[in-house]
Amino acid sequence: YMRLVYASSWALSIYFANRRAWKPFNPVLGETFEMVNHGGVTFIAEQVSHHPPMSAGHAENEHFIYDVTSKLRTKFLGNSIDVYPVGRTRVTLKRDGVVLDLVPPPTKVHNLIFGRTWIDSPGDMVMTNLTTGDKVVLYFQPCGWFGAGRYEVDGYVYDAAEQPKILMTGKWNESMSYQPCDSEGEPLPGTELKEVWRVADAPEDDKYQYTYFTHKLNSFDTAPKKLL
Repeated sequence: YMRLVYASSWALSIYFANRRAWKPFNPVLGETFEMVNHGGVTFIAEQVSHHPPMSAGHAENEHFIYDVTSKLRTKFLGNSIDVYPVGRTRVTLKRDGVVLDLVPPPTKVHNLIFGRTWIDSPGDMVMTNLTTGDKVVLYFQPCGWFGAGRYEVDGYVYDAAEQPKILMTGKWNESMSYQPCDSEGEPLPGTELKEVWRVADAPEDDKYQYTYFTHKLNSFDTAPKKLL
């Protein structure tokens, strides 16, 4: 159950990057990206379709294998757009051979044409342990009037019989915590909430709302000259 707590917190941690609402990087058809032994991780990705945009990626190190197919279904609503993920993400943990399947929540991009663009991801994130049948379901609260409920995430880790075992709560732009619970989803007596993840401070002198990883790829110390 704790494995699902850690793995789902990792999957949730990328949503803080949604504060970057500028035009995304859109690779051309057939474009590839390859990273060899970056801190022990090797990664390769390719844009395999232009309309609709679809990418495939594979990452690996001594501990895990990460496979992703990024495929989206969109619904244009005038000044906003709904994005439904229809690809798949799977993580294989090498030590035990456990396979984790991730279905992310949908995403809504507001104020595409007028106003300040902002992004919300209301709905369920489901990560299933295909080996044991356990799963975690995290509900991303939709943003209400005047920002009420925005960023809030709540959910449970369930066993294969769909009985709650661990509750999880927090905000995807701040931190996540967990606590053992009973079959009714109530915290177990004598236990307390423990923080499992907290967002890092933003990099200094960051003009483009990049992550630390992106800054490192573009640093003058490690990147070849004239390479963007």
